[in-house]
Amino acid sequence: MREPLDYRLRLAGTGLYPVYGREITGLGLDKVYDAQTVAYWRSHLDKVVQDGRPAVGIHSMAWRGASHLSLLWLRLPLAGNGQDVDMILGYDVLMGVPAEDRPTGIRAA
Repeated sequence: MREPLDYRLRLAGTGLYPVYGREITGLGLDKVYDAQTVAYWRSHLDKVVQDGRPAVGIHSMAWRGASHLSLLWLRLPLAGNGQDVDMILGYDVLMGVPAEDRPTGIRAA
């Protein structure tokens, strides 16, 4: 395994566009976040890879100038060979926004 591990956002749902203000699919952590936030995510993601266990947390959006908002996040380890974590599935919910105004990515047909 390469150290430090390289994390890339393989697929970011359309509901994250308003959170980040742009498309982040395919970008590495350093292309999305400032250095302090990269360190935050790297520490949590490294732990998911090393332990092979899910992680959950809450992260302030102050780095985006929105200190009244927080991101509730869940990260689930995935292992293509059934043993070694090679992908992490993430789920995020923006808190501080009324539920009816939260982007879900679900659209009417």
